[in-house]
Amino acid sequence: MASGDFQKLNHLPDGWQIDYQPSATSSNDLAFACLKDNPGQAEGRCFRVGEQTKGRGRRGKQWVSRPGDGLYLSIVLCPKAPRYTWPSLSFLASLGVYKALLRHMDEQHHGACSLKWPNDILCHDRKLAGILLESSDEGLVIGCGVNLNNAPELGGIAHPPIAIDELVSEGVSDAEALAATLVARIAELYTLWQSSGHQIILDEWRRHCDMKGNPVRIQTVTEVIEGLCEGVGADGQLYVRRNDGEVVQITAGDVEIMRGRNASGD
Repeated sequence: MASGDFQKLNHLPDGWQIDYQPSATSSNDLAFACLKDNPGQAEGRCFRVGEQTKGRGRRGKQWVSRPGDGLYLSIVLCPKAPRYTWPSLSFLASLGVYKALLRHMDEQHHGACSLKWPNDILCHDRKLAGILLESSDEGLVIGCGVNLNNAPELGGIAHPPIAIDELVSEGVSDAEALAATLVARIAELYTLWQSSGHQIILDEWRRHCDMKGNPVRIQTVTEVIEGLCEGVGADGQLYVRRNDGEVVQITAGDVEIMRGRNASGD
């Protein structure tokens, strides 16, 4: 389907728009500049860039952002809900990206796609996309990074990158078309979040996450936790049963899903 067709199918709410810039330090930087210059009026402004010279991921990690190889997109939101509810928008964003990606890959790969806590999208156990949620006094920015072509070769990581071009049998990935679908799905879920709260979003997110029952290894700020995933709680926390039987609650960390192995790596 041509880019223009996706634009027509993916109607955005009034005031929402996608701006494009060939290069920037990061799409999140553009979004925060807009948020600062237009306090209270920037919601729905979206920024897509062709390359990021200082792209970043969660916990300050570098996001490899070469020209033409990825979709680098940021969305400005100004929620009126209490700030303590804002972290749940991370689940909303990853669910929206997940839904969008399914529409842009061959159906035979749908069953291999899943959500990984807290906000990654995997396909064939490899990382297809990630989310970075950052906030300020004026609002927040959802940064989305999707591998479109030529996934970077990164060694020594649990879930190496995969790109959309490996999941389609015909044509090439169209960043403009994918951006339109992605923003439309997130806008739909955001409307639902505003009217019905975060629990309905988290319930659907769980249905597309297959971590429960799998051995996991989590790197937190202070320690490495290994055990079996017990699921995701009502507020988005991850529950893990350690190898000694203790169940712990995790609110932040980098997760490795160790399918086919026990948590000690055997």
